[in-house]
Amino acid sequence: MNVQNHLKILKSLAFRPIFVFAVLFIFMIVGSSISNLFATEMDQQSMTAAKQIPDIEHPIKKPKMYSKTMRCPNCGMMINMWARTRHSFHHPEEGDMTTCSIRCLADKTVSSGAESTDIQVAMYIDPDKMMPVEEATYVIGSTAPGTMTMKSKIAFADKAAAEEFASSYGGEVVDFQEAFAAAKMELPKSRMMIDEKRKKTGKIKEPTEKDGCTVCGMYPASYPKHKCQILAKDGKTLHFCSTKCMVNYNADPAKYVKEPAGTKMAWVTLYSDGMYESAFGAYYVVGSQINGPMGKEAIPFKLKKNAEEFVKANGGKIVSFSQLTPELIVDGK
Repeated sequence: MNVQNHLKILKSLAFRPIFVFAVLFIFMIVGSSISNLFATEMDQQSMTAAKQIPDIEHPIKKPKMYSKTMRCPNCGMMINMWARTRHSFHHPEEGDMTTCSIRCLADKTVSSGAESTDIQVAMYIDPDKMMPVEEATYVIGSTAPGTMTMKSKIAFADKAAAEEFASSYGGEVVDFQEAFAAAKMELPKSRMMIDEKRKKTGKIKEPTEKDGCTVCGMYPASYPKHKCQILAKDGKTLHFCSTKCMVNYNADPAKYVKEPAGTKMAWVTLYSDGMYESAFGAYYVVGSQINGPMGKEAIPFKLKKNAEEFVKANGGKIVSFSQLTPELIVDGK
């Protein structure tokens, strides 16, 4: 049979339903096999790309005393638990400080409007050791968990150690200035992310209409500009209608709670934007003309410059959380 006869047969079959079905079926089988092959290859590539996570405990569940500073002055987390990423430094206005992370160092710099000096960082692998940040090398974006940051930022003693770590766990090797710039750039997004995560995990709980202030009994939900709360060490949330009531509670917890469990975290509502922020890192204006639900109030701000502008318009003075007392709020002195 010659070629022309073959073509005639194929043309005649091409218009028969059974032939069309057979061709389509073959294409489906072949296509599925190719698709599965590509999917398998993509899965393998994804597994290869997803670096293993280093077998390092972070946060440290039973830490030793890496730092005498127990709580991060910016976010309130326990420094020794997050010792692998801690940074110590001298703040020109607030003295010597230690934060849980480069993120909180960046946040403190931005919120205070002042650059710190003598910055030292802990070595991620060996948190006993600290060194000047100018001598350290950072790895950004590895699979190793960081602290309070969208992308992990961890420090190593030298570039060789950082590159060896990155070869196993991914990430970009940079110096301190690059890591610090990245931390500052992330602050707006990371703040929203942290707030969302705290609410999702129940660390922050919006007061309901039935939740009363632990001190005065008023309903914090009715005072959205001043409401604040404490997450106690026993897991309970204590709501307050105002910063003033929270400070009164802190001065004498047993007066308001039968068996006080101690404070794990505390959040205030910022006067500037209405978002929750760590009570420990905020700037407060006392003695102003602006009152809260219980009269004289400590008005919290995230940025010190906003607090300064508020003082110019309404009077008062700026203090830190550690300086707040019931007497200071009432007298403003």
